[in-house]
Amino acid sequence: MSSLARRPRIRRAVSGTARWALGLVGEPEPEPEPANPAPEPEPEPAPPPEEPAPDLSREVLPCGPSAEHESISDLLYHRLGEQDVLEVQERILAEEGPRQLYEGTEGEKLRRFLILAFGVWFELPGVLEKTGLTAAQPPEEIHAMARGPLAAAGGLYEADMVADALAHAGIAMADVACGLDFGCSSGRVLRVLRAAYPGASWRGCDPNAPAIEWAREHLAGVEFFVSGNAPPLALEDGTLDVVCAISIWSHFEPALGLRWFDEMHRVLRPGGHLVCTTHGLSTIAHDATRELRPPAQLLDIARSVYRRNQWYGAEFGEEGDWGVVNPDWGTAFLSPEWMLAQLCPRWRVLEFEAGRNHGNQDVYVLERA
Repeated sequence: MSSLARRPRIRRAVSGTARWALGLVGEPEPEPEPANPAPEPEPEPAPPPEEPAPDLSREVLPCGPSAEHESISDLLYHRLGEQDVLEVQERILAEEGPRQLYEGTEGEKLRRFLILAFGVWFELPGVLEKTGLTAAQPPEEIHAMARGPLAAAGGLYEADMVADALAHAGIAMADVACGLDFGCSSGRVLRVLRAAYPGASWRGCDPNAPAIEWAREHLAGVEFFVSGNAPPLALEDGTLDVVCAISIWSHFEPALGLRWFDEMHRVLRPGGHLVCTTHGLSTIAHDATRELRPPAQLLDIARSVYRRNQWYGAEFGEEGDWGVVNPDWGTAFLSPEWMLAQLCPRWRVLEFEAGRNHGNQDVYVLERA
C-alpha cells in the first residue's frame, strides 16, 4: 500500500521570546530589529500525496447446478464401471506426481475430474470406449487453451458450466438437437459435448484455420469450419438450438461484438439459446487479486465500466492472436447494464452468473426472441 507523502519537518532556533513563553528563562529583553532583515525563503510546496491503490476486491457467491441436473462430467463418469475406476486409480498412484495431486484433492467432484482426465491421458481402453472421449492431443504449434494430463479429457469444466447455466434457465442438454461452439479453437469443449450427447448435431467454428484443420482430422462426429473475423457465418437462418461461446465476447471490440450478437440471432431458431461469457467487474477483482494488470490500468478499466459500461483495448497488436490478425479482437469488459441496454428486447436474459467462469468471467444465458 502506498503511503502519503509527509511534509518535511523544518527545525529552527528557538528565539528568546519563545523561550520565555515556554517558561525556560525569565522575561527577555526586547530583541533589536535587524537593520536589513533577510527575507525568509518560501518553503518548497510538499509533493501531492500519491493516490492510494483502490480496493477492487469483490465477493461472489458461487452458483451450483440445479438439484435435478446431472453435470456432463458426472454423466461421463457414471458410464465407467468400478473396475475402470480402480484401473485409473492404480495408474495414478503408481506415479509420484499424479499420486500427490490425487491424494491432495478434496471432494468427490474434483476426484471424478481427475479420474476422467488421467483415464484419457493414460489411454485406458475402458475409459475411452465407455465415455466416448478421445486421447488425441493437439501439438504445440496448434492453438489450445490448455495442455497436459489435466486437460487430456478436454474442457470438462467448461462443458459443465454451459450445461449448468442452461439447466438454471430450465433448458436440458438432452433436448439440444443442433449446437454450435462459436470460437471453438481446436475443439476442447466440443470433444466433451460430443462424447456426452452423441445424438446431437455438433458444429464448431473459429478463424484460426490450423486449429480447425487439426480438429477436423482428429475429432470425429463434429462439423468444423473456418469463420471470418466479421459476420456472416456459413449457416442458414434459424438452424441452431444452442450456441456456446466461451471467452469470445471478452475479446470483441463492442461494436463488432454487437454485429456478432446479430449474427447469433440470425442462426438461432426462435427460442434458441446463446451461452456466452464476458469480462466484467468480477474480472477486475480477479486480475487485481492475482496482480495480472497494473493497479492504474485496473482503476482506468473500472472507471470506464462504471461510467460508460464498457472498456476495450486492442492488446494483441500487429502479430495478432496466434496468427489471426484483427484490430477489433483485443480485450473487452462489458457491464450487465451494457448487455441489457444493447441486446433487449431482441434477446431475453434468462440467466446471469457473476464470475461463474473460474471466479473471473460472467456467464449469460440469452434467449432469442
